[in-house]
Amino acid sequence: MYLDRGKLAQIEHDRKLREYLKKNLNVLVQRQKLVKDGKVKTNISVLDLPTLKYGKPEKEVLGSGSGQSGKGKQGKGGKDQGDGEPQEILDLSGTLGSDDHSESQLVELDFDEFVRLAQEQLIEELNLPPIGRAQITGDVEREEEQDLMDLDRPGSQADLNLELTMLESLGRSIRETGRPDYDVDLRHDGWYNTELPEEERTTRALEVYLLDISGSVSGHNIALIRKFIFILWYYLEHKYTTNVRKFVVFQDEAEEVQRDEFFSIESKGGTHISAGLGRAKAILEGHAQYDRYLFFFSDGDNSSSDDDAARKELDEVLEKFDLVCYGRINPCDSPVSPFNKLVREKVASVKNLAFSDIKDLENVKQTIQGFLNLISK
Repeated sequence: MYLDRGKLAQIEHDRKLREYLKKNLNVLVQRQKLVKDGKVKTNISVLDLPTLKYGKPEKEVLGSGSGQSGKGKQGKGGKDQGDGEPQEILDLSGTLGSDDHSESQLVELDFDEFVRLAQEQLIEELNLPPIGRAQITGDVEREEEQDLMDLDRPGSQADLNLELTMLESLGRSIRETGRPDYDVDLRHDGWYNTELPEEERTTRALEVYLLDISGSVSGHNIALIRKFIFILWYYLEHKYTTNVRKFVVFQDEAEEVQRDEFFSIESKGGTHISAGLGRAKAILEGHAQYDRYLFFFSDGDNSSSDDDAARKELDEVLEKFDLVCYGRINPCDSPVSPFNKLVREKVASVKNLAFSDIKDLENVKQTIQGFLNLISK
């Protein structure tokens, strides 16, 4: 059987890349600037794929030179070749996949592919259940059979409500003849079951990711948030056929940014939570037909001058979003700030609000499971 060495080498290259990403995911995901121009770039020891080079006689080669016929002498560029015309020299000094000869190379990976590989590892590492991708597209009516909830005339004979029709016939007979007889005439007696119009089930999600970029959000903390988001994407992509994602960052001020910038933002400034919540709320315009989720990440240490405004904005986003999930960045179990205390008080009575501390990867697993339980309701 013929084996394509190029393809085999590429398969081995891909395998080594996956192994590298799994071993170094923690380091990669902590990078302040994770993605640029849609690419995640890293140096990795990869296979030096075999190459064919011509005309380098200073290296040991396999080939034929212009040896003299019958003389048994070594021809130019080759060892003893015997009879024959001069032939091209093939340099086989390249390795065939030996790790001893691998070298560091710059690898550019599409961000979507990087996220997919990260999701595979995180789902396995956290022992979360993998699920199948949603198969339907667009807005559809409910899959289960609709109940016939109303009555009307006329209608289809298959939807005839026999009990009401017989009662109608009996009443008409008594009125017209004075006798309690059943003489059914569907033109006058027929009642038919009909469907009440039901709301369509949306298959679209609007996901707003709101990130506090004040000084506390960096390094290990930013890695936990990114892992959290990658896992969220996995489950939301398998629940909905359309996922619209918007990204907002805030410190003293807030702005909507593109995905690449969101994953490459630098920490700076103070904290005005009201600015972030207000900007997230503004994104809702034009998305009435979507399930609307707000995923909010912050340490909650808000400027004291902003506490009243933040309380007001929180109440408003809770009214407008279907679900608000607040992940407090809390690696050191810091004291509870006024804003965090407010959220904890509301969780007990507000059904569409979830609160969790994010301290480590195991905690991320618990938080994800809690959020997903709310999303599935």
